[in-house]
Amino acid sequence: MEFLQPSFHNPGENPAGRRFPSRINDLWTSDINTAGFARLPPALTPTGGVLEYWCILNRRKWTLLVFALVCTSIAYVLTRMQAPVYRARTLVEVESLNENFLNMRNVSPTAENGPAQSPEYNIHTQIKILQSRTVLERTLQKVNLEKRLLASSERHKSPISSLFSFSKKQLLSKAEKEAKAHEQAMDMAANNLNVQPETNSRILSASFNSTDPTVTADFVNSLMTAFTEVTLENRWRSTQNTSEWLSRQLQDVKIKLEKSQDELQKYAHAENLTFLSETNPTGQTTTEQRLKELEGELTKAQTDRIVKQSAYEQVNNAPAESLPEVIDNPTLKDYQIQLTTLRRQLADLSSSFTPQYPKVVSIKAQIAALENALEKERANILSRTRNEYDIAMRREKLMNQHYAALTNLITTQSEKVSHYMLLKHEFDSTRQLYESLIQRVKEADLASAMKATDVHVIEAAVVPHIPYRPIQAVNMAFGFFSGIFLGVAFIVQRARAYRGIQEPGDAVFELNVPELGVIPATTINPSQFRRLLGNPSPKTDRRRPELTSWEESPSMIAEAFRLTLTSLLLASNDGEQPKVIAISSANPNEGKTTVVSNLAIALARIDRRVLLIDGDLRKGRLHRIFEADNSRGLKESLEGDASVSFQQTQIPNLSILPTGKGVSETLFFSSKLRDLLHRLRPQFDVILIDTPPLLQISDARLICHEADTVVLVVAQHTLRETALQARQRLVDDGSKLIGAVLNRWDPKTSVTGYGYGDYHKYKKYYEQKPV
Repeated sequence: MEFLQPSFHNPGENPAGRRFPSRINDLWTSDINTAGFARLPPALTPTGGVLEYWCILNRRKWTLLVFALVCTSIAYVLTRMQAPVYRARTLVEVESLNENFLNMRNVSPTAENGPAQSPEYNIHTQIKILQSRTVLERTLQKVNLEKRLLASSERHKSPISSLFSFSKKQLLSKAEKEAKAHEQAMDMAANNLNVQPETNSRILSASFNSTDPTVTADFVNSLMTAFTEVTLENRWRSTQNTSEWLSRQLQDVKIKLEKSQDELQKYAHAENLTFLSETNPTGQTTTEQRLKELEGELTKAQTDRIVKQSAYEQVNNAPAESLPEVIDNPTLKDYQIQLTTLRRQLADLSSSFTPQYPKVVSIKAQIAALENALEKERANILSRTRNEYDIAMRREKLMNQHYAALTNLITTQSEKVSHYMLLKHEFDSTRQLYESLIQRVKEADLASAMKATDVHVIEAAVVPHIPYRPIQAVNMAFGFFSGIFLGVAFIVQRARAYRGIQEPGDAVFELNVPELGVIPATTINPSQFRRLLGNPSPKTDRRRPELTSWEESPSMIAEAFRLTLTSLLLASNDGEQPKVIAISSANPNEGKTTVVSNLAIALARIDRRVLLIDGDLRKGRLHRIFEADNSRGLKESLEGDASVSFQQTQIPNLSILPTGKGVSETLFFSSKLRDLLHRLRPQFDVILIDTPPLLQISDARLICHEADTVVLVVAQHTLRETALQARQRLVDDGSKLIGAVLNRWDPKTSVTGYGYGDYHKYKKYYEQKPV
């Protein structure tokens, strides 16, 4: 018999539209289903999500709480064991000194330029100075800090450590003890000091940790004092060294200046060199100065001679009337006017009178006198022009002669002047250096006298009253969350590492068969079981789980068996229900006898004729459960005893065929079981067979092979590998596995959130009496 898979529109999707992971689809479409498995879609959502982990942790919340409390307690104890550490903090501003003040940048040979003068370089330099051994040693010398620091450290040492340290000190001399104590104090100071720059500022934050709050504050304040002192001393020492160096250089330059001046004067006297002025920047001699002046006068004389020569040549070559001197002469102009007037009068009189006319004669005499005067004046102008030209030529000639004489004299003195100028240049350079050094010495002396510092304390350290560490709340919170983390890891790891069947639905994924039902465990405490049964009577403590469906019918456990029966009856093909059903399990003690007994009772209560066969010839229990005679039974029937018949139980419609006496290992290897079932089929509606464990007894596999279908009982905590092995045996044998039943499921140990509440909320419903 093969039960058909419902037709889905898409692979991996059930009729309700829910999709399943590819793992389920792969199992669903595998060839294993062709061996007769009931092809029903899984009804549960796959595990492994956040909700599953939440349910696992919720069911193990007390374990989680224990982890959290233990880790919190450990954190509390460790915190109390630690010595409290206090931290004091101070803020200082680091400024860059003005190196241009008093020209100190030019005075000090160590003044830096470029990137080294940037604020970032300066801040990091000051941090290194603060952490230097020089500053720390000076700090420890203040307010007895070295002894106080060592004393605070000794107070919090463990007894064993103190004893070991004391024994080592006994082997050292006094000087060695002091040196070692000093180095220990220095190490403590260096290790507990922290200096950090504040972001985007010139502020430094200096902090110190110690077990003594007073020592902490005193150390930080003393550190700032020592830092300021060291900075001032370094700066004073630098300026003092600069001043001393400049003074020594000044003495050397002074001697050199005096020597240079003496050589210059001796050379000038020896070579008879006379200069216009000692401060004359050009260094010219008197001869050179005269030559320069004569050169100017000679140029003027040559210019004047050229002008006079031009005028003279014009007088000789042009008419007198056309000369500019004649034309522009006012006397000549006056003569010309008078002459013109007389000539006009003479012309007027000549037209009326004879030449002998007295007035005409008088006018002619005046005209002749004017013409003589005009000619004489013209001759004077020509003579003067000629004389001026001669004087200019003579003057130029004399100047040329004198210029040539001075030039020859200067040529003979040029080498002497060059050497003199070289000596004078050296003298001037030495004198300038000397004057500059005098100014620098004065500036350096003034700078060394000034006590300027670039460190300013903004916020002094105060004595802390609250320990910096350990912080008990933080440590306990860390312990608490660490415990939570460890607890979660422990719980989840145990839940994931466990290979047993734990939850309803595990059979769907592990065995690829439908889960026909879930039967709660009856091994929980009596009060819980009474609540599940819906009967608070203590008499239930002496219950028989195999008869729960008969003795405690209105209960949740009985209802669980009826739900399993419903799934079994509905798992049919076209309404045809299996008639011979084998109930088996992988291992002993998984509750298959309990399941088969209650299923038989449930079938009998719905007016089905039921035969219950005990197929476990080695450990059959059905005759004790139903109080039947076991002297003759299945064994005898298979051996051919036709007189053996089934026995009617006290439950209507339910008959039982017990195992009988003795054990035979070969009975099921023949066709006798098939023949027996063939004879019994017409007499009963359903035949249920209780088989031995599949993996231990071969009879179970033979019985399952002869049955119409097989139901595999899986107890909670059955290993998955074992259940898979049992399923594979059935597949290999060709048995028709219709589904599995999860038996002895304890809601209390559920890891996915199933609990008693799912059953307990129906308690009142089952306790209600019919009206």
